[in-house]
Amino acid sequence: MRAAFRALLAPAFLLYAIGLFAATALLQAGLFERDGYFHARLSWMMGSRFISREFPWTQLSTWQHRFCDKEFLYHLLMWPFARIGREPILGARIFAGILSVAVLFALYRVLRAHRVPWPVYFAALPLATGGLFIARLGMIRSHVLSMLLLVVGLHLLLKRSWKALLVLGFFYAWSYTMPFVLVMTAVPFALGVWLARGGLPWRLPAAAGLGSVLGLAIHPYSPITLETFLTYVQVFRIGMQGVGKSGLELGNEIYPYPPRVFLDIYPLLAILAPLLVVAVLLLAWRWRRLTQETAGLAAAALFWFAMTLASPRFVEYSVLVLALACGFAVRDAWPVLVAGARRGPKLAAAALALAVLLGFHLRSLGLQFSPFGLHGFYAHYQSKAAPPRFFTGACAWMDRNLPAGATVVNLYWDDFPELFYDGWREHYLWGLDPTYSLRQDPDRTLWLERQRQRKQPLDGRALAAAFGARYLVIRTSRAAAFPALRQAPFRLAYWDSRAAVYAIE
Repeated sequence: MRAAFRALLAPAFLLYAIGLFAATALLQAGLFERDGYFHARLSWMMGSRFISREFPWTQLSTWQHRFCDKEFLYHLLMWPFARIGREPILGARIFAGILSVAVLFALYRVLRAHRVPWPVYFAALPLATGGLFIARLGMIRSHVLSMLLLVVGLHLLLKRSWKALLVLGFFYAWSYTMPFVLVMTAVPFALGVWLARGGLPWRLPAAAGLGSVLGLAIHPYSPITLETFLTYVQVFRIGMQGVGKSGLELGNEIYPYPPRVFLDIYPLLAILAPLLVVAVLLLAWRWRRLTQETAGLAAAALFWFAMTLASPRFVEYSVLVLALACGFAVRDAWPVLVAGARRGPKLAAAALALAVLLGFHLRSLGLQFSPFGLHGFYAHYQSKAAPPRFFTGACAWMDRNLPAGATVVNLYWDDFPELFYDGWREHYLWGLDPTYSLRQDPDRTLWLERQRQRKQPLDGRALAAAFGARYLVIRTSRAAAFPALRQAPFRLAYWDSRAAVYAIE
């Protein structure tokens, strides 16, 4: 009976994950993370563009003449899905759902392969760490593929397969913006093994790093790949400065959360990290049962947790490595935990662990209130924060009335993914990441940003002269903040409840 119950756990967990991310992918009206529209349209274009290095859709960006698809394999894998149905977003959502479930399934397989007790429990642990993590796992973004590759990489680290790590590092560089995630995990893992008196397995980080460098060098977009890495470093340097010093506002995921907000969004993550430290100390000095693998995983988990405190952008790696490290710590302590324990206390401990998992998971889904008043992150992001597309009507009007390839001013770079998706016949100024614009032309980029932040008046004639643009597109809700749009040289050419187009005369 007990064996049959255990055999049903993994399929039940997999079916639940499929249902959860199918709902995430198909039932929401729009995307709360708007970048998914960009990835869907770019994947749809793979057949005609493939490895083109021109990207005229951002006129104020290094991408204009030096485009690098830093997520080439991600878009290539999405390509057949993006061709499903009338719109690419349907297939992109299906692909995202498959990828999300694959991350959890791969985590389960790694736990089971290394004989962690109750692997389904620790594979499900990420779903209890916070609603925002679940939402990030369901995004149409390449970091989900990076999460899957990292889980595979963790398995290779545990097996000390440095040759396989080299190959994986190569493909990592073809799949993700920041290809050194693997080596950034391998370095603390190797140090943890060394601290556990297992010698320094230097081949592991060396192979991961060499594979990533080779992947950047032997790449369809080489040598532009090296420049994109420098851009990514600049993103975090600007993010650490804050908007006040840099003058440029980046995505919310870059800036660190205040402690209270972090605790409210990721409460279980904040609890598990110090508990892991306590467990490692007990295993090392009290019970003498700490294995080298657990020490390596614990070091990697604590490294990524510190990175998440610095920038919540890294939470997807922190959660996965921490879940794996906790599973290994329990595996090492298992003989001590069950030795001499009676059936009653063991059942009570199991029930308590299950209650904690379910309670935090329900809270993550938004079914339980937070003591700070911030609650329901997953439910919020998948409903209220996921409105339908803003520019469908405006882009249809531009397609009918503007010549193909006309440059249109977009004051907000975060509007670009939708504009590119619905209005891909027109060109815009900046998008996806303003750092590419800052590297291309810092003076005009900061000048445009000051107008967007309303630190100086919106100058239509200067915009038209600087970029050869005769039109400006903006969300209706944002247009009210710019009084200059109600007077010459701007003239309202199109309006609906979601977006407006202004002619610059």
